Amino acid sequence: MTTRPVALLTMATGYVGPALARTMADRGFDLVLHGSADTESMVGVEESFGDQVPDLESRGAQVETVTDVDLTTAEGNQALVQRCLDRFGRLDSACFVTGMIIVGKFLDMTEKQWGQIKKTNLDMVFHALQAALPPMVGAEGGQIVVFTSSTGGRPDPITSIYGGTRAGANGIVRAVGLEHARDGVQVNAVGTNFMDFPGFIAASGAADPERRARIEAQTPMRRLGTMDELAHVTAPLLDGQNRFQTGQFFDFSGGWGA
Repeated sequence: MTTRPVALLTMATGYVGPALARTMADRGFDLVLHGSADTESMVGVEESFGDQVPDLESRGAQVETVTDVDLTTAEGNQALVQRCLDRFGRLDSACFVTGMIIVGKFLDMTEKQWGQIKKTNLDMVFHALQAALPPMVGAEGGQIVVFTSSTGGRPDPITSIYGGTRAGANGIVRAVGLEHARDGVQVNAVGTNFMDFPGFIAASGAADPERRARIEAQTPMRRLGTMDELAHVTAPLLDGQNRFQTGQFFDFSGGWGA
């Protein structure tokens, strides 16, 4: 049990997870961190909890780590939330990183890829919200952020099934946020694109300097976004200081999705 607020962060060993965990620890939160036991996952090369936890504890946070659940399933999400409640007795904030980047021409997409997209871009969102909402509704307060993609906010060639399922996820998150506004629970989506992390670099071919320059030129800001920037955009939606924002999709793509 703890008197400090508790934040649950998924895929916390990769993508924005390490930066967001540090930010939330500095804002006075204890943490439940879900991550991969492997050094690589759908979000690219990851850090290890062995590297993260001592630093987070030095910032005053108690930390629970979880590696043995499958967040594409209802059972995995329920088990993760239960681990949080068992350890700390509360769940104030939850951030769910969802999805897998698969792009290409529509007619080249395979049935296997379609199945993967639905599983990671839609099922993960559905199961995450169904697991995290009940304890927050019961407590009459809480904040949830679901990471989707900027491609869900505008049609774009070569991202038909990826962007289409992301748009569906954005719609679910926004509607759920409005449905539970009277319960004191905020639910918002953050959609990213053109981010400097291994998953995007690999999917876009940006490891090649010339290719990266062409990709960066597609954004009004002419660069890729950083994980620290993304963490600082996300934290105000999770830390409980702003309780008047829900059912929204926030685009974070250097102006590309505007």
